[in-house]
Amino acid sequence: MTEATRIPIPAPPAAPVKALRLQSKCDICGQAFTVKVSSDELAAAKRYPFAHLILHGNPIHCLVVYVDKNGAVRGSESSKSIQIDRTSATFQELVRWWSMTTEGDA
Repeated sequence: MTEATRIPIPAPPAAPVKALRLQSKCDICGQAFTVKVSSDELAAAKRYPFAHLILHGNPIHCLVVYVDKNGAVRGSESSKSIQIDRTSATFQELVRWWSMTTEGDA
C-alpha cells in the first residue's frame, strides 16, 4: 500500500508594488514636492511605515514622509533639525548619489 504524500500548494505571488509618485508639502517653506519612492525601496523596507526624507531649502531642512507597505503616504512632518556626518565617506556618497540623479529626479 502506498502512502499519499501531501504536496504544499504555493501561495500566489503578491502583486508587485508600484513606484510611489505622490505630492506632499513642506510645513516650513510651503514648497510642494513629488514624493518619489521606487518599488525596490518599498519592497526592501524592514518595517512600515518607513521614513523618506527630502532635503531642500536654504537654510537646509527636510520633509519627512511616512510610507506604508502599500505605497500610501501615512503622514508627513518637516524638520529643521538635521545632522550630516562630516566624514569623507559620507561626502563621497552624497556626491555619487547626486551625480546619479538629474535635478528633476532628486
